[in-house]
Amino acid sequence: MEQLIKQDLFLEKYNIDINNFEATTLKWNDLKLIHQDYLKEIPKLESSAIYIFNSLMKTPNVHSVRYRIKEAEHVIEKIIRKRIRDPNQIITIENYKSELTDLIGLRALHLFKEEWNSIHEFITSTWELKEKPVANYRDGDSSDYKKEFEKLDCDVKEHKYGYRSVHYIVETKPAKETYFAEIQIRTIFEEAWSEIDHTIRYPYDQDNPVFGQFLLILNRLAGSADEMGTFIQYLKKELQTKETNFNQMMNEKDSLIKELEAKIRNLKVEDSDKQYLTDGLEKLKMPTYSSDYIKLGNAVSDAIRNISLITNLSDLSNIKNIQLPQTLITSDFSSLHKTIDSNPIFSQIQASRESLKDKKKLK
Repeated sequence: MEQLIKQDLFLEKYNIDINNFEATTLKWNDLKLIHQDYLKEIPKLESSAIYIFNSLMKTPNVHSVRYRIKEAEHVIEKIIRKRIRDPNQIITIENYKSELTDLIGLRALHLFKEEWNSIHEFITSTWELKEKPVANYRDGDSSDYKKEFEKLDCDVKEHKYGYRSVHYIVETKPAKETYFAEIQIRTIFEEAWSEIDHTIRYPYDQDNPVFGQFLLILNRLAGSADEMGTFIQYLKKELQTKETNFNQMMNEKDSLIKELEAKIRNLKVEDSDKQYLTDGLEKLKMPTYSSDYIKLGNAVSDAIRNISLITNLSDLSNIKNIQLPQTLITSDFSSLHKTIDSNPIFSQIQASRESLKDKKKLK
């Protein structure tokens, strides 16, 4: 069986100060016993992880799932770091499987922010939770964004590095012993940013100010991409509704034309009058373009122009919480306007547009 490396090599490998380690009063031999015990637990942890993985993969709106079992050396590292941070936290061979709640880790991704609700409902109704779900947000996120999590009894916390995700600690019991697994839920865009952020920062560049500034810009772009995904989703639904209504209107028009043609044929009038009426009906058969589609096309074009203006690279350093520019939809095109305005994620859009107007005046 794999053996834990020597203490001095381990502390050097994981950049743990010898004085800090000695202050914990942890005994290396005790840590070696935990290491050996954990190696024997890995197959059972793997079975639990696969069960949760398969359950999440079958959940509606889940795009993809990854899982991992924490490596044995990383378990020892975490025990040491936890004791350094909190000398009163005692982790032993008897309790480490309940104290370390991320021995099993899973990450489920979804495409659109609004899809989180159904995934949350599945998790909370399928497994017992050890504690309330934790929803991480970035400094600058709107109050409406945070309220959505509070409504579903999540513990909402600002993340130091801007990670947006929801964390669940669920109980799993493949046999007599209970294990815990951490499930993280986030969008694909947030996952892409967090993977880049983790690769750059981890393990020893977490407070590098140069990396921090550029990663923050990338974080904001990922957030904007999420908002754009939501906008496109709403736009698609609206277009589908318009198309359905338009097709229904065209079918009704065609039915009416056929009815009128039959009545014209039976009219007892001059042939010239019949021809006049028939020619008029032929014009009605020509393709008709809904004015709503023209207005919608103009609205989308204006939105894209404003998005390009707001996310210009020269303005990135000034971005605080730009989510999506106000769509310039005409007042008479009310259905799409109401659909967008009713969604809480667009609550700060108007302020962004006013800021743009002020900038133009200054120029």
